[in-house]
Amino acid sequence: MESKPVVIMALLILASAVFIPSSDADVAGQDVFTYYSLLDDNEAMIYKEVSAATSVTDESVSFKVVFKENRLFDDTDDAEAYAKQAVANALSALYLSNPMVPYVWDYPAKGTTVTPEVVTVTVSSGEDAVNTYYVVQSASFSLKVPEGITSESMDALNEAIGKVKVTGNTDADKVRSIMATLKGLSFQKDGEGEISNIYDALVTKKTTSAGVAQAFVQLCKSNSIAAISVSGDNTLAKEEKLSVWNYVYLEGDIDGTTTKSWYMVDASYASDSGICGYSTEITFDGKNYSMAGVHGTDLKYVGDNTLTVPQIAAGKYVPVGGVPFLEKYGEMILIGAMGAVIVIGMLYAVRQGNF
Repeated sequence: MESKPVVIMALLILASAVFIPSSDADVAGQDVFTYYSLLDDNEAMIYKEVSAATSVTDESVSFKVVFKENRLFDDTDDAEAYAKQAVANALSALYLSNPMVPYVWDYPAKGTTVTPEVVTVTVSSGEDAVNTYYVVQSASFSLKVPEGITSESMDALNEAIGKVKVTGNTDADKVRSIMATLKGLSFQKDGEGEISNIYDALVTKKTTSAGVAQAFVQLCKSNSIAAISVSGDNTLAKEEKLSVWNYVYLEGDIDGTTTKSWYMVDASYASDSGICGYSTEITFDGKNYSMAGVHGTDLKYVGDNTLTVPQIAAGKYVPVGGVPFLEKYGEMILIGAMGAVIVIGMLYAVRQGNF
């Protein structure tokens, strides 16, 4: 049996060790970002025209967007390829940033056929030299709402959004409130050629990460918080070919300075981890991962686009002014207090000769 002084010293070391704080991770700031800002003039026109289709009037809607910016191409193939890329960029940007357009809900799964209108133009470069070029005048395509979605469905969706109670004094608090709401949704694997959407998430409450991500964006927008969806390969998602999570733009504390930056949020598979940076460690099924280590961004999972994502913070979100003392050290204080009680009890037992 160990001597009393050795036992007492070990208990004192154990009780005091819990007060040693760990260092905070570095975080990088970033200016505000939108997918729309990545689009050229023609792509922006497509985005605007389709984004107005928030009311379900028919099962499908046809669009013919006249291009504003006249680009010259050497052959018709290049001109047509540009038109198709422009539509893909615009629809992908719209899908990832505006969940209330039902005509793009199925776009990642079904795509659309684009019919460009290409005309020939001639340009004189001298007295006798004439060059022939090709210009895209317009791009036509059709989009469908998911099967069963009607104007009544959109009314039900708007009603469901209105019933979500987002609480909190800061944007970060509101984001956590939104995540808590979405955490309780049931997972329902999509069928072949189908993809969940915000209606599934907030009305039927059975969805995949795609619906959760759309719901997160819309609830953030309703509370004036910048947020976007991000798609790619999420190794935590075992049953989804397309996994979707979110980036959210928040004001926080970065090395003692109040700065706005983008953070990662995965309300489907890492909701308990909260508002994360790319190096934030998360735990899933008993294993530890870095947030970026399991979220491989690939926006082409949504459409064959050339979009990019903003730089995100390195470390976990820290509120303005730093982490509150009790939030940062509360658990350690509790453990320390329990340890102190044990030590005092042991000392008392030693003095009473009962140890």
